[in-house]
Formats: sequence, C-alpha cells, structure tokens
Amino acid sequence: MGRIIVTQNNKGGVGKTSATVNLAHSLALRGKSVLVADLDNQCNATSLLLGDIGRCSMYDVLTEPDKPIQDCIYNTHYTGVDAIPNIEITSALEPILVGELPDSYKIFRSRIRDYATTNYDYTIVDTPPNMGYFVVSALYAADLVLVPIVAGSTFSLEGLRKAVNLIDQISNDGNPDLQFLRLLVNQVDRRTTLSKTTKDHITKQFGSDVAFETTIPSSADFQRAESEGKSIIRYKAASAGAKAYRSLAEELDRILEA
Repeated sequence: MGRIIVTQNNKGGVGKTSATVNLAHSLALRGKSVLVADLDNQCNATSLLLGDIGRCSMYDVLTEPDKPIQDCIYNTHYTGVDAIPNIEITSALEPILVGELPDSYKIFRSRIRDYATTNYDYTIVDTPPNMGYFVVSALYAADLVLVPIVAGSTFSLEGLRKAVNLIDQISNDGNPDLQFLRLLVNQVDRRTTLSKTTKDHITKQFGSDVAFETTIPSSADFQRAESEGKSIIRYKAASAGAKAYRSLAEELDRILEA
C-alpha cells in the first residue's frame, strides 16, 4: 500500500509547494509512482505541474461523489508524477463544507484514499498555510505529515508546535494512523550559523529524530525554476538544490522502508 503525505505549516512562505513538487519529481526519478493532490486554493502546485488543467479538478472531487476519481487525475510534465489540480473557486466551498461538519471532514478521505494508496507509492498533498477546513480534511486522509520550516525562523518553529498539536488531535479524534513524519529545514545558508542554531533548537525542543538529515539550501535557483514552471531538477540538475532534493527522496525512502 502507498503512503499519503501532507505538507503542512500554518505559516506561509516556508516552502510547502516547493517541497511538494520537488520531492514528487525526485521520488519519481527513483522509480516511484507519485500523485500530487493540490488542496491549496492558490493552486501553485497545479501551475508548476500542469499549467493548463482539464475539465475536472479538486472542486469536482469535493462536490461530485459519483464522479470517478481517476477522471480528475492528469499526467504532469514529469514522468511518474500525476496530479489532481485545483482551481481558485474551490475556496468558495469552505463555508458550505464547514456547515456540514464533522461529516464533511471525511469527504476528501473517502474520495482519494483507497485509489491513491492502491495505485501510487506516494501521494503528496499540498495544503494552504492555515489550519482551516482543507488542512484538516487532508490530515483525515493522510498517513504522515511533513512540516517545512525556514532556517532561523522562530515563527516557523511555532508553526511546527501547532502542527504537532493538530496531528495529535486528529489522530485521537478520527484518524489513528496519522503520524508526524519529519521537519524539513528550508532556506539554509551554510555561510551562516543559522542552520546549526535551528537544528540545535529543534533537537532541544522536540528531540533528535524530528528533522530530516537533509536540509534544503537557500538559492535563487528555486525562484528561477518556479518562474519557468519547472522543478529544481529540471531547471538545473547539477545545482545544490537539485542534489538536496535527490538526497531527501533517498532519505524518505530509507525511513519508510526501514
């Protein structure tokens, strides 16, 4: 059975979508089958992976229970990576679905989980930078949560605390299989001491196994890649960022296959 991983932090600008897309491509290059589900109404993962989308999107996944989920899954620009795109008007569903709680929290799980875990090695769900309806729905469907943070940011670490608390709550309330996976430290400038300071603080506050050994370097290549609608590996395969994501995919495989 495949694993469903949610990338989540209630603070924006920590690299959630970048982690989703670049990790998906890196895993596919290791021969894994990957599905990306875009639950963020900003639709950035959709733009990077698909550009123009087809007729079916996350809006239909959440509103048309009789539509086969595979009708909303598309091949992306990357071999081995498929995606469920999102559109901005999906955000209009939130107040409607909130009015149908708690049952509506299970809609995304009921629509995606069986198909995704049967047909893909990994499903990675990109989520909004909050703890609203779509994030909670993703966590009800998931096995694991990856939390990206920015090196040296105390606000990012506060996001980790909130994420861990939410994971514990949902694990107790309705998804006992949900677990915190690892913290991913982004935007590491190895010319400074911020990386070591951040890792030391994480270890002190949360324990030695809470973060991936792999960290993601700070580099303008990520912005350039996104502006061209490409993963970091496709944009510049020999870059430090591309090497880091290949290392991250290898580490993730090693953790989950142990």
